[in-house]
Amino acid sequence: MPGSRKVARRFESTSCVTTNRRRGATTLPPIKLAVLSDLHAAPRTSDPKGTEVRLYSDADMFGTHDSPLSSLHELIKRERLTADFVVCPGDMTNRADGGALRFVWAELHKLKEMLGAKEVIATVGNHDVDSRGRVDGTFPREMLMRLAPRFPIGDDALADHFWAHGYYITTIGPTRFLVLNSCWLHEHRDELELGAITEYSLEKIRRDLKACGAAEISIAVCHHHPHVHSELKLGNDIMLNGQAFLDALADTGMWLVIHGHKHHPKIETAKGDLQPPVVLACGSFSGRIEGANATVSRNYFHMAEAECFGDDKELCGTVESWHWVSGLGWESYGNANNGFPSRSGFGYNGGIKPLARAVAQSVGSSPLVRWSDMLQQQPHLAHLTPKRLNAVLQALRDDHNININCSDSGLPSELGLRSEE
Repeated sequence: MPGSRKVARRFESTSCVTTNRRRGATTLPPIKLAVLSDLHAAPRTSDPKGTEVRLYSDADMFGTHDSPLSSLHELIKRERLTADFVVCPGDMTNRADGGALRFVWAELHKLKEMLGAKEVIATVGNHDVDSRGRVDGTFPREMLMRLAPRFPIGDDALADHFWAHGYYITTIGPTRFLVLNSCWLHEHRDELELGAITEYSLEKIRRDLKACGAAEISIAVCHHHPHVHSELKLGNDIMLNGQAFLDALADTGMWLVIHGHKHHPKIETAKGDLQPPVVLACGSFSGRIEGANATVSRNYFHMAEAECFGDDKELCGTVESWHWVSGLGWESYGNANNGFPSRSGFGYNGGIKPLARAVAQSVGSSPLVRWSDMLQQQPHLAHLTPKRLNAVLQALRDDHNININCSDSGLPSELGLRSEE
C-alpha cells in the first residue's frame, strides 16, 4: 500500500519489553547460556613479555589452540554446542584498549552465529572504561558507545537507557534480563576499585520490575560481585549497595545473577529470607590468574542452563564448565577444582537429609546404580551447588550405608548399597 511500510521492532519499550509471548502453560525447555567473562584481550605490543594476556586482538590465530578463543571454536564443533544467548559480564579488554574492544565485540557476535543464539547479553567491566583518561579528547565510555552493533545491545532505546540510567531490562521469549552497569561511577568520581549501583538506579529498577510483572526465567548480569566473595580474600571490593540490589531482585521472584571480575568461579545462594538469588561468579575466559587464585583456578568457559522446574516452577539449572590448557584447548576437568567442579547445579533449596533419604530409597538394595540413571529418578541431584552435593553424598555414606564411586575425573559415576561383610 502507498505510504505504508513494515517496521520490524524486537523491543517495544525502553525498560520492560517482551519479544515473544509465553507459550501457554506448556513446559519450556531450559534456557542455554554460553558465558565468557573477563577476556582481557589486548594487542600483543601491550604485553611484550607475554605474561599478562592470553587473547591477543592483533595476532594470527590459525592454530586450533593458539588462544582460548580459537580453541572455543573447536569445542563448539566437537561438542555440538548450541545456546540461546551469549553472555559476557564485562572486561572484554585489558586497560581499555579500543582496538581490543572492537575485536572482542565482533567475536562475541560471531559466536552468537556459531551457537545459533538469539542475542549477545553483555555489560561493562572496569577494564572496558577509560577511567584514567589514557586517550586524550575522549570521555571514558566513548569507545564502548562507538561499537557497532551498539553496545551493550543493538536496540537503540535499550542502549540509551543503559547509559542514561545504569541498566536496562528486557524480556526475550521466556527470559527476562536485567543488565547492570556496575562501573557507572568510574567516570564520575574516584571509584576505580569498586563497583556500585546507585540509590537512583535501585529506585528505578524496583519500579520497573514491579511494572513488568512475572517472567518465566529472570537473569541479572553485572560485572562486580554483589555480595561477599570470601574465598582467598578476594572479596574486599564488593559492589556498593550490592546486597540491596539482590534484595530488590528477590522481591520480584527467583533470579540467577551472573557476574565476573574475581576470576575465581563459584556458585552459591545469596543471603535472604525470601527466594534469595543464585549467584554465579564466572571464571576468567582468557585473563591472567594471579596470586593464591592461580593455585586453584584456570581460565574457564561456562555453559549454564536455567529452567522453571517441577510443579512449583522453581528456578533450577546446571552449569557445565571447561578449563583451557595451552596446546590442548578446552577440557572437562572433573573435580580438579573441588570448589567448582566441571559439572555443578543450582536451585535445590530443600533439606540435605530428605534428599539423601529419597536417593537411598531409589537405590534400594541395588549394589550398583549408574549416576546418570539416578539423575533420572532424582533430578534434584543435578540442581545442587558443589557444597550441597558433597553434603548429600556424605549423608548417603554415613546414614544410608551407600558407596559412591567416582570416575577418573573425580565426579560421581555410580552408587550402590554397601555389602555387609
